[in-house]
Amino acid sequence: MGVDLNQVESLRLAEAIQLALGNNLDIENFRQGVQISQYNLFAAKGFYDLTSGSTVNYRSQDTVSTSIFSRSGTSHNLNFNFNTSKQLEQTGGSLLVEFDNNRFSTTSSQFSLTPIYTPVVQVTFTQPLLKNRKIDANRRNIMILKKQLDQSDSAFRQRVIEIINAVQDAYWELVFALKNDEIARNAVELARKQLEDNRKMVEAGTLAPIELRSNEAALEANKGAVIAALQTITTDENTLKGLLLKDPKDRIWNSVIKPVDQPVLKQPSFSVDDATALALKNRPELEQMRLQQQQVDINVGFFKDQLKPQLDFLGIYSTSGVAGSPTSTATVTTGGPPNQLTLDIIKNINRALTAQGLSAFNPTFTPVTTVLGVPDQLIGGYGQSLRSLFGFNYQTWQVGVTFSFPWRNRTAQGNLGSELAQSRQLDASYRKLVQQIGVDVRNALQAVDAAWRRYQAAEANRLAAKAQFDGEQEKFKAGLSQNFLVLQRQNDLAVAEGSEARAQIDYNKALADLQHVTGITLVSNNVQVPPSADTSKPGVTGPTTRISN
Repeated sequence: MGVDLNQVESLRLAEAIQLALGNNLDIENFRQGVQISQYNLFAAKGFYDLTSGSTVNYRSQDTVSTSIFSRSGTSHNLNFNFNTSKQLEQTGGSLLVEFDNNRFSTTSSQFSLTPIYTPVVQVTFTQPLLKNRKIDANRRNIMILKKQLDQSDSAFRQRVIEIINAVQDAYWELVFALKNDEIARNAVELARKQLEDNRKMVEAGTLAPIELRSNEAALEANKGAVIAALQTITTDENTLKGLLLKDPKDRIWNSVIKPVDQPVLKQPSFSVDDATALALKNRPELEQMRLQQQQVDINVGFFKDQLKPQLDFLGIYSTSGVAGSPTSTATVTTGGPPNQLTLDIIKNINRALTAQGLSAFNPTFTPVTTVLGVPDQLIGGYGQSLRSLFGFNYQTWQVGVTFSFPWRNRTAQGNLGSELAQSRQLDASYRKLVQQIGVDVRNALQAVDAAWRRYQAAEANRLAAKAQFDGEQEKFKAGLSQNFLVLQRQNDLAVAEGSEARAQIDYNKALADLQHVTGITLVSNNVQVPPSADTSKPGVTGPTTRISN
């Protein structure tokens, strides 16, 4: 139904697998799952990004003096500060660099400089020495997210293997359905030929007419088998299309699929030990459980670390500068114009000098201004304050440690106990899975061996049935057999051919199941699943699946 019989799509098994991996919706879901894990890891690493910030604020304040040591006035304070911080992933420490700037001006007469600039550069380094030195909450989170990403990759590969196995089963079932249809149609032709031959014998008087009824019944029964075989073809073809296509309007839905590959009929030479070793090496379920165990081990290490007391080293270094413009109250001017007393003294001195025949004394007076209590190198604007800052004349050093510990620390003890119990639980589950894989491998090998032997038996049975049918026909033509025996041999031949075809398909499906159980499906079908993209850069993409050339 809904298929154009003139529109035929020849399809190899490798092409079917390629279509399924390119179009299967489960594959797309798992790809997105891997990308989600990648972005989660990428986001967690952002904790160690360099962070910078700044604050700018302005404050104006009027003050009223209530003491002889202070003066009333209005002050203006402008702060513009910058900082950069970095968490250190390797050591668990932190580094903070601050560049603070302050401009202060006031109308109060008690200050010697206004405005005054006070820039400060400070570097603060903190390093855990016991708890959180080897591992802390953030590094633990990143380590676990890496394992979860590996788990997503492994689950992705497992789903790829399952889909390939499903495609193999569906492909071989369609091959059998087509072969079964061919056998059923051949049986119809044999029954029709037998009916025509018997009619000639009835016309010649060598066979009773009643015998034709048996031939007619056999012919109609074989026609019914053809109809049933056609229904099986439709069902198996739709099953395969459902695995290969994601677009309901794809033209292949309206096409007849013609499988190109035929069943492989070569006995494998796997041993139980070799197959088990392959399974233990390649099965993604084991890899996923190992990754779960590694996550638990990370948590165990973290909670053991949390049992330690907190001992942190703290180091601070700062350098500061200062500069400003002097106020009038802090300024003293000397060397100005002389007073009257000084002028009278100079006049008397000049009279005496003139009386002695000497030159008159004519001094010059140059005013000199000084700032009380402020060195010359601190007088200036913001630029002078920066020169003072980076002259490193005003430095501060501070080193020390901080120490703390809980008296019982039941939180870390409880978490550690829980993780240790989970580790033991996972170990038991892992050993159980290893045991089950051993059982699966043995069953799969037994299934392959049984399928191979059934095929050999079915082939021998088909050859014997063919010989019996041919012999019975010759005997019937010579009058030495009966019509119903010929029909029986004909039916036995059709059954034997169907059994042989079924055995061939079952053998190939058993081989595919053995690939699945031993974890070599990807290698056996030349499917490559690249590892996840680099998560150190934005725009990461999930792994892609492709068929190797």
